[in-house]
Amino acid sequence: MYQSLQRKTLIVLAFMFLGSCSPAQPTATSTPGIRTSHTSIPARADEELAEAVRQAQETLYIWRQEFLAPKRSYSMSSLKVRFANDNEMEDMWTEPLYILDNTYTVRMVEGVTVDQGIHPDRLLDIKAEDIVDWMLLEEDGTLTGGYTLRLEYKRMTPAEQKRYIEITGIRFDKAE
Repeated sequence: MYQSLQRKTLIVLAFMFLGSCSPAQPTATSTPGIRTSHTSIPARADEELAEAVRQAQETLYIWRQEFLAPKRSYSMSSLKVRFANDNEMEDMWTEPLYILDNTYTVRMVEGVTVDQGIHPDRLLDIKAEDIVDWMLLEEDGTLTGGYTLRLEYKRMTPAEQKRYIEITGIRFDKAE
């Protein structure tokens, strides 16, 4: 019995050693400023975006609770992560897979232009402070979270809003 336990312990230690020797996964980096792709948005908009990010970070615990023990069936769960280098930033929606302590393992859905190594299907470990938004989408289109998404929707023309709802099925009039 003890020999079997010793073997299992040795195997676990070997995996831990091999895991620590693998190349480090790139992680998102926090950057104090907020960059938006809209060039014609007034200065107030940067404040609105910063407020949306603040709301998302303050309510991340809601997403975490639902991810770990869902009360409803969701058609989608996503985290928006900030990636940055010395010159630019990019915020991208990702697919969450695991949470361990304060580290979120996500799968990239799209590639990132600020770092050539971060491509679709790549798994990354992200810290909570690098998450700029979160969302839970119910099957009926009810959106929970999605603070930056709500801001983008608010900035659209009525025609763009109508088309966006037709394509995505998201209902912005329901839950926050």
